[in-house]
Amino acid sequence: MSPEITIKTDYILIEPKEGIDLREIKQGIARLFYVKGLPEQNRIWVFRQGPQNLSYADLQKLKDIIKENYPKDSRINKTALVVESGAQTDLAEAFAKIATDLPQTFKVFSNLADAEQWVKQ
Repeated sequence: MSPEITIKTDYILIEPKEGIDLREIKQGIARLFYVKGLPEQNRIWVFRQGPQNLSYADLQKLKDIIKENYPKDSRINKTALVVESGAQTDLAEAFAKIATDLPQTFKVFSNLADAEQWVKQ
């Protein structure tokens, strides 16, 4: 199931369901980049408690998907990853490290309030 997307005043909130996999994240990314009417705003992905069906090998694939689909001249320059568990944190931090050459900055947070503050700066 594709993640739930909510347009907020200062950012776009993406909330994947428990057990999300690479295919579902890819669907969410496609919606964010190609659906008309979505504003060009920084994003916050909130991964709720529960298993994610992602592996470390999927992280490079995810980076490639973002790189291939990132709109030219986009003003989106920050994406926060909010995670709640140790395994999620490890995956998110690993992704933030391998995604350093993408045209946006990824940063990992343990709570939504800190992520909101960062994407609004």
